[in-house]
Amino acid sequence: MPLTEKSTLPQETWKKLEKIRNADIVVGVPSFNCAHTINYVAHQAAKGLEEYFTDLRSVILVSDGGSTDGTTAVVNAMKLPGKAKLVTTQYVGVAGKGTAVKAILEAVRFLGASSMVMVDSDLRSITSEWMKLLITPILEGTGLVTPLYLRHKYDGTITNFICYPCTCSLYGKRVRQPIGGDFGLSSELVKRLLISPLWNTVYVSRFGIDIFITNTALGEDFPVKQALLGLKTHEAKDPSKQLASMFVEVLGSMISCMELFETTWKPIRGSQPVPVVGEKIEQGSPEPIHVNPKKIVERHKAGFQSNKNIYRKVLSRDLLHELEKLQTQGETNFLFPIEVWAKIVYSFAAVFKKEKNEEAQETLLEALRFIWIGRTASFILETWNLSSEEAEKKVQDEAEVFEKLKTYLLTIY
Repeated sequence: MPLTEKSTLPQETWKKLEKIRNADIVVGVPSFNCAHTINYVAHQAAKGLEEYFTDLRSVILVSDGGSTDGTTAVVNAMKLPGKAKLVTTQYVGVAGKGTAVKAILEAVRFLGASSMVMVDSDLRSITSEWMKLLITPILEGTGLVTPLYLRHKYDGTITNFICYPCTCSLYGKRVRQPIGGDFGLSSELVKRLLISPLWNTVYVSRFGIDIFITNTALGEDFPVKQALLGLKTHEAKDPSKQLASMFVEVLGSMISCMELFETTWKPIRGSQPVPVVGEKIEQGSPEPIHVNPKKIVERHKAGFQSNKNIYRKVLSRDLLHELEKLQTQGETNFLFPIEVWAKIVYSFAAVFKKEKNEEAQETLLEALRFIWIGRTASFILETWNLSSEEAEKKVQDEAEVFEKLKTYLLTIY
């Protein structure tokens, strides 16, 4: 039966879980309209469970958001390798990835599993070894295993320019992919996540779930490791077109975590590397991502014009002046200083904390999104002729700037 009155699992799924009774490992796959990839993801997960954890009781739970492309039919027709039990459910509640994950968390707690794995349903690069890399550290006492991918230099723009540098600065841990989507979690972390007050926000139930998981683990001082998973091949997104709702939900979740774990991160200075498990995998180069920096700059400038009043309220006179200077730059020489960007992010976080109205908070995040688009365009222009390794070094250098400017955050937060 449900563990809470607001369970995200329907009664028929609870009945399936009661028949299974218990498990050692639960692999959760939040899904929505992924009929063309779900078969491969589930098959590789089952294969890995059989290869590396054949003596443990395993369940693969596909938590679907009402797919209309036959995703659940594909799953239900599958015959998986090994002994892992397969359960498909359509979660109940707010539509979004976070709710799908919460249903998996509830199942993990009910089954008494010691470890949980979460993998995205649109993966084309997952291998059976991912199970070993994500689960083994959990069985050995780690609280959270985050992914470490080989990605194109223009993939993961929310991660690279906000989530990663902020995670380094706030929590002092260099978790390179805090919103990677493919995680290993301990049973204790699962329990902490389920009782978090942040489920009451509008962000965690949607795309804010991944940063919520990572920041909760860091804020609660769980041991964290990173797993070398090689290439991540999935559907990349144009930052000027397709990441609007994701940006708002991820940033809303991250800044909400900032407030919740304020006493944890305020005393921290600098950052430390996070242990890595696995060996470097030679898989070639990531799939190319085609971007048009001119159009991205144009999108930034249009957004600046429509959000001028918000910027005047949020930013200091000096920061506003720097932002206004950007508007006079051309599309080919657009240069957005990282120091200015870091202070702008911190300024919005401080104002967000004081603003308790959800609609006003969303307006703030939407205004910040247009500035982020400008920072993305600048990075693309700055790294156009750089190799992936050189672009990665720039990301690392910029994270250090966020760390150095943490004192600025502390003065305004």
